[in-house]
Amino acid sequence: MQTTPRSLFEIVFLSTGWFHAGMLHSPFSLLRALVLLLALAVVPFALLGLCCVVTWEGRLLFLGAVLLGTGPLLWCLGEERDRTGQTRLGQALLLAGVALLIVMISRAPDGKAPADGRMHTRFSKGAWHYDCGSFAAILPEIDQIHLGYVVALLFDPLFTRAQYQDLSAMTDTLYAEMQADAEFRAAGSALPSIYSEVTLMDFRDGHYFHCIPKKLDRTKPAPALVFLHGSGGNFKVYTWLLSKLAEEVGCTVIAPSFGMGNWEKRGGYEAITRAIEDAGKYAAIDPENIHLMGLSNGGKGVSLAESAPGPRFRSLIFLSGVFHNRITTENLAAKLKPRPVLVISGGKDDRVPWEYVSGYADKMKRGGLDVATHEFPEDDHFLFFRQREAVLRLVTEWITSTTAHSAP
Repeated sequence: MQTTPRSLFEIVFLSTGWFHAGMLHSPFSLLRALVLLLALAVVPFALLGLCCVVTWEGRLLFLGAVLLGTGPLLWCLGEERDRTGQTRLGQALLLAGVALLIVMISRAPDGKAPADGRMHTRFSKGAWHYDCGSFAAILPEIDQIHLGYVVALLFDPLFTRAQYQDLSAMTDTLYAEMQADAEFRAAGSALPSIYSEVTLMDFRDGHYFHCIPKKLDRTKPAPALVFLHGSGGNFKVYTWLLSKLAEEVGCTVIAPSFGMGNWEKRGGYEAITRAIEDAGKYAAIDPENIHLMGLSNGGKGVSLAESAPGPRFRSLIFLSGVFHNRITTENLAAKLKPRPVLVISGGKDDRVPWEYVSGYADKMKRGGLDVATHEFPEDDHFLFFRQREAVLRLVTEWITSTTAHSAP
């Protein structure tokens, strides 16, 4: 009499024809079940990755994943059917996949830079936490961004195909330029923390990027720009863009990482202040001239940081910024006066509409703040990439002019 499947697990594997009910409890059959699960989990994702990535490193990594998924499967099938050729093919594919993975791990940046270099990966908690063997460290950041664009295109109703194509082209250009800089290439990626957050692991490891201009005397206190990233993670290209500003102004750039950019979560404020304190050990910071800048969701971090007890920032900069709804404009204005605020945003931003941004700015003005606003009428939420030269010029002029005044 035929055995009736007792679980969904059995239904799935019995339907493949590879197992019968009595085999599910033997060690070898359980191994084959795990191999099949590996293939079902890894191969489709790897094939998607092969279609999305733009670097040869990314292609080799996902090709290796395909081989690691299909090799053991063919091996087990060959053993089951007593087919020597199929068994050897599976073994060869597995070995090739392992070899590719080893090569890619060996080529991954370790995040370390010479002490006198200008671009550094640091951890404010002291211990070195950079895992150069993690998926996010091995796969080039530009490839991870392209995967993110595909996911956004599928699930984010505000992300249009036109934005996808436009943003992909801009991102490719920026990362190609950045990758030509050996120091930035060696700095690794901050994106491992986003995978930690989405998998409910602790992402608060104190990571931050630290850019110190070449000509800066590290023993003399200098202005600092603290940059808070938005949703999606602390893309290294942000710091690379701001490094141009740092060279011109003569300030350091401190860019703390905080997972997906949910700065209102526990530890957001501490990530900012600890990064500032730690960065001061490597290049002296003028405590009266620390500027705080937030991109998109990083605007929430700016609002929260300035509303908490701690360092008084010289000025605040909101770039396509979201304002935190728990912080009233009256309270923020009372805390800030008489320090200045710069608000930059796009007139066609469908995520953070200009009406929302300008309305909040007007309320801050009525609260007694010195608020400067700049609208890019034809730009959307991604104007930092599209109008990078104009944005950097605005922020450079802003920091230069506000730093020239004595701190309150």
